[in-house]
Amino acid sequence: MADPTSFEWQIQDDQGLTNRTQMFMAYDGSTETVDALIGEWLLLGGLVDACVDGKIVGGQILIPLLPDASWKASPAVGNNVNQVMNLNFQNDFNSYLTSVLLPSYKETQVNSTPPRAPNLAATALAALISAIITDTGTAFVNSRDLHDLNALRDAFLTVRKVGNQRVKTKVTP
Repeated sequence: MADPTSFEWQIQDDQGLTNRTQMFMAYDGSTETVDALIGEWLLLGGLVDACVDGKIVGGQILIPLLPDASWKASPAVGNNVNQVMNLNFQNDFNSYLTSVLLPSYKETQVNSTPPRAPNLAATALAALISAIITDTGTAFVNSRDLHDLNALRDAFLTVRKVGNQRVKTKVTP
């Protein structure tokens, strides 16, 4: 298995400092469910808890995924991942926005006349926005505090710093 699923538990000591422990998992992806993985995470967490003086304060399950074969095989030339379209969604429960960032956005989804801004009528972009605010399928896009997103409040273009952008040079004596 090239990209194993990892279970992680965050452990806090009596000083309030945290550290983590991690285990890599193998399983049959065609039969294992997310609920079963959570159950295994809880079971192993109980065993970890019995072996440490610290307190488990959280954790995560990371399931690496491969891209779908129908998606593009190589990136288009032009736009870079530091050029980002920011879509801000709202909900009915509070005033906090939930941002969806689209790095390396398509230039065809930007208005050609100044000021440069996202063209919300572009077919692909309109379909994505609709899927985010419409409950389709069995999983729903939510805010961080688990409220349904019901409208796009605003959208804009920005540039975000991306790690590892500098070319590392080696100095030889």
